Amino acid sequence: MNKIENIFITSTYRSGASLFTKMLSVNKKIKISSSVVNFFRYYYKKNNNIKNEKNLNILLRQFCFRLKYRHGINLNFDQIKSELNKDNYNFSNLYTLFCSKVFSNNNFILTGEHAVNEWRNISKFLKLFPNGKAIIILRDPRDIVCSFKKTTIAKKSNYLISLFNFVDLVNYAFNLKKKYKSKIHIIKFHELKKNPNRILKKVCKFLKIKYEPKMSDEKKLKDLDGKKWDQSKIYSFSGKLKKKNINRWKSIIEIEDLYLSEYIAKKQMQMSGFKLSNTKFKKKTIEKSLKKIKSSKLLKNSFLNWIKHKKGNDNFPLDPLNSKNYDKKEFKNPGKYFSKINN
Repeated sequence: MNKIENIFITSTYRSGASLFTKMLSVNKKIKISSSVVNFFRYYYKKNNNIKNEKNLNILLRQFCFRLKYRHGINLNFDQIKSELNKDNYNFSNLYTLFCSKVFSNNNFILTGEHAVNEWRNISKFLKLFPNGKAIIILRDPRDIVCSFKKTTIAKKSNYLISLFNFVDLVNYAFNLKKKYKSKIHIIKFHELKKNPNRILKKVCKFLKIKYEPKMSDEKKLKDLDGKKWDQSKIYSFSGKLKKKNINRWKSIIEIEDLYLSEYIAKKQMQMSGFKLSNTKFKKKTIEKSLKKIKSSKLLKNSFLNWIKHKKGNDNFPLDPLNSKNYDKKEFKNPGKYFSKINN
């Protein structure tokens, strides 16, 4: 493989990563996928001794399988295997290989991925790549709650786990920024939408690549297959709210969700520069809000931990490693994928 520098991007759910990574990938120097590789979730240390060829083959075949049936990307196992030097079977090389193989065009010098809820793995990433860079995306948790509630297949009020995710992400983001000052860059989704040129210029400076004006032209955004990106797939709302993805919460958020957002994530919202609504909540609203928290074990445990330690978590509303929790609409070929993993 050619010498390639590596990037890792993470955020909570519904934080604008699909848009951001496609903006970056317009630049000929860089190619980043979003929620495709999920290296730390599926591959990192799942077979610790990957110098053992059998273990390595298992990971490579799993990667080819997932990309083919979930994302419609056909890869040749033997060809991929040939690109790894047998004397250097390690997770650093696997990350670079996996992230780069998502794209058919290999004429870039920077590659990486975006993965949801993986900020706790940034330190591991930087150990794999001492010269690597990490980017963290922040979005107003009230907008996240509204969007995630609309899109998740999780039942009851488990969409509210995104609040505890936001708390955890912000705490980690600012601590990581102090520890790895030159290797961590934080962006805010609303700033990217309002002034993409300014934000992308800063990102390019951080990555030490030349900014290209076409990066902020949404007409230039392409999907993994090289075709024009169909943004309709990422919109969680229709009609007037379809493209109103900044401060959407002001017109649609449930009062109980607003209370919980500003109660649980108040400190982290202020740390991130998000203004509180200064709403005066009635006792009845607070009671209904707490009832939502008590409606599931996931939320109740997260809330009790937050009360005791003022900490969030990186929990998912559903176990992402359990195929029973997958949304089949996200698969290119769900029939073959599920028939193979169930046999």
